[in-house]
Amino acid sequence: MESRVPLRDVLVHTDDNQDTRTIWDGTFLLKDGFNRISLSHPLYEKRYVLKSELKGDTIFLLPKMNTLREVVIYGERRFDKRMAEMMKPSPQQVERDKLPKVIPAGPDLVALALWIFENTLGKNIEKRKQRKNELEKVRQKETEYQQRWDSLEGK
Repeated sequence: MESRVPLRDVLVHTDDNQDTRTIWDGTFLLKDGFNRISLSHPLYEKRYVLKSELKGDTIFLLPKMNTLREVVIYGERRFDKRMAEMMKPSPQQVERDKLPKVIPAGPDLVALALWIFENTLGKNIEKRKQRKNELEKVRQKETEYQQRWDSLEGK
């Protein structure tokens, strides 16, 4: 009301359960059928307006006089100290982390089996698939040529 600057993000609620929020230029759109509008914004006093009280296209809001816009707190948070204390590793965990990581010696039998399969049977399976696909293409062409031949003989 003091500055006459349009407000964004004002919550608008009606008695027939329409909810919206003002956009950057302070405007909002409602369907007809309400009797009362409720307007609220954190920095302004909440306001109720009856439909009969609406004159024109502007509704003014009064700023809250006894509210702080920002609060700055100096000091340490106890929660952070407690969480840091809880997250410290136990002495047993520290000892376990100092131990060297041992990788078992010897061949990896699973990897060896997969390598043998890929280099022997795997190649044969892939070649069989390719031959089967090529054979299907040849058979399709043969049936197509046979149909053309049959149609020429029939004429």
